[in-house]
Amino acid sequence: MASTETTTRLIGFAGQLLAAHPDQRRELADDFSLLPRAIEEVLRYEAPSPAQARYVAHDVECRGQRIPEGPVMLLLNGSANRDERHFPDADRFDIHRSGAYLSFGQGLHFCLGSALARMQARVVLKEVLSRWPDSTVDYDNAEKAHTASVRGWAKLPVTLG
Repeated sequence: MASTETTTRLIGFAGQLLAAHPDQRRELADDFSLLPRAIEEVLRYEAPSPAQARYVAHDVECRGQRIPEGPVMLLLNGSANRDERHFPDADRFDIHRSGAYLSFGQGLHFCLGSALARMQARVVLKEVLSRWPDSTVDYDNAEKAHTASVRGWAKLPVTLG
């Protein structure tokens, strides 16, 4: 299951965001060396899996608050990726941005399929941008996916130029 749902959502969000930012799309079409950083920015800006839940394995203190063993804690990594303390102008999409984000989790719970997801997105974007450097999204016929664990587009029709 690693990278199947999230990769398709990543590619959909990339299509949406690059259509909404034609200047950055053109930069990518002209310079594929920017693709890795652009993919990272798509992951930060629109995390396909915006929350992870974990059981608290043992009593722990977090920011002065005691958390007992047993309950479920929820990491809102989609929200953390927009934290202005770590990402200046966090609500702006910028393929030149750098910095660490939490879309793939962290530590023991880091996404097993992250390398595959990045590689697949890079291949798809390079092929699409090589053939069609311009596009617009048909939002009237687009549909969001309805799943329990990921978010993104189930259907995102585009007009390619």
